[in-house]
Amino acid sequence: MEQFIKYIESNLPDSGKNELLFKFKRKLLDEMNERYSEVLQRGISNQKVITDLIISEHPDIEQEYKEFYKSKTAVAKAKRNALLNLIGSVAYIFGIIILFLAVSFITHHWGQTWLIVVDGILLWVTYLLSLGVKKISSMRRIFHIIARAFLAMDVMVMSVAVFLFTLVMTDFSKSWIIVIAGVALMFVCDGIYINVTGKKLKLINHLVYIPVVSVMLYIILSALGVLAWSSGWLLIILSLILDVVITYMSFAENKKIKHEVIDSWKEN
Repeated sequence: MEQFIKYIESNLPDSGKNELLFKFKRKLLDEMNERYSEVLQRGISNQKVITDLIISEHPDIEQEYKEFYKSKTAVAKAKRNALLNLIGSVAYIFGIIILFLAVSFITHHWGQTWLIVVDGILLWVTYLLSLGVKKISSMRRIFHIIARAFLAMDVMVMSVAVFLFTLVMTDFSKSWIIVIAGVALMFVCDGIYINVTGKKLKLINHLVYIPVVSVMLYIILSALGVLAWSSGWLLIILSLILDVVITYMSFAENKKIKHEVIDSWKEN
C-alpha cells in the first residue's frame, strides 16, 4: 500500500546505505500488507478505515526500529565475541605452551615450570566460567541456578590455581588452607550473587551460609595459630547466635511492615 510506504518513510527517512534500516522497512511493510489483507477478509471494505487502523497499530515505528536494531546487532556482537574468544583461546594455549618450553629449556627447572601450563589452563577455565556466569545471569531467573554453579566452580578453580602456585613456588607448609579459604569464598560469592539478583528466600541461604563459613574460618585461623583448636570452635557458636539474631530481626521487621499495611487500610 502506498499509504504505508509514505507513513514508514516519513517516520524513518533514508540515512544513506543502511542495510538494517532497509530490512526493517521491508519487514514492516510486509507485515502491514499482510495485516491489510487479513482485515479485508473480515468484511471491512473501506480502504481508508483499514489503512488508518493498521497505521494506528504502529504509533512509534522509530522505537520498533530501535528494538529491531538492538536485537540484530546483539546477535552479530555475540557471534563476533564468540569468534574472538575462540581465536584468543587458541592463541593463549599456544602461548603458554611456548612459554613453558622456553622457560623450561632455559632454566631446566622442569619440576616447577609445569605450573605455567597447569595454572595457565586453570586461569583460562576461570575466564570461560566467568563468561558463562555473565551470559546465564542475563537470561530468565530459572536459569540462575546454573550461573550460581558456574560461579562456585569459578571460585574453586581459581583457589586450586593459587594453591598449586603456593605449593610449588613457596615454602608455605600449610598451603592447603588456600583450598579451605576457596570453599568459604565460594559461599560468600554465592551470597553476594543472590543479593544482587534478588533471589527469593535469600535469607534462608544466608542463615545456612553463615555457620558454614564460620567452620571454614575456624579451620583456617586455628591452622594459622590465630585461634586455638580447643577454643576456636566458639566461632561456630557465635555464628549460630548471629543466625538467631538475624532471624529475630527479620521477623520483627516483617511484623512491623504488616502492621503498617493494616493501619493504612484502616485509615482508608
